[in-house]
Amino acid sequence: MTMDELIDYLRQNEDVGRNKPTTEVKIAIGILRLKDAGFPDPGTEYHKLLKAFNGLSNNGCVVLGINTESSLFPDLLAYNTKEKENIRPGEVVLGYDDSYWLVSNPKQKKYRIIDPEDGSEEGATESLAELIPYIMHI
Repeated sequence: MTMDELIDYLRQNEDVGRNKPTTEVKIAIGILRLKDAGFPDPGTEYHKLLKAFNGLSNNGCVVLGINTESSLFPDLLAYNTKEKENIRPGEVVLGYDDSYWLVSNPKQKKYRIIDPEDGSEEGATESLAELIPYIMHI
């Protein structure tokens, strides 16, 4: 599944909470703040998702937004700052469910599903669009 196909699917799925889109300027500001805090830029696939939905939620499963301005959609920087001691250097958490994190590792050009308790990897791919349905339980 491509990111465009996922975005189309999410637009039609009434069960998933979708935050309003954000702008390129807000994404750029958010990425600068993220980098200042020591985290990498998650990449263009994530940016594309933010332009469609600045955060997703489904029964406690979340894809983080950036500068969300909404308590319903947690903020990427705030979440990663809170969890910084548990995140490997060079990675950034993009979402989570009750058991796993969706993590971006831009240097390795992959997205991973990991268990935050022990760091074990449950799966990995080069496509963010492939892992969002998994972490969102859709």
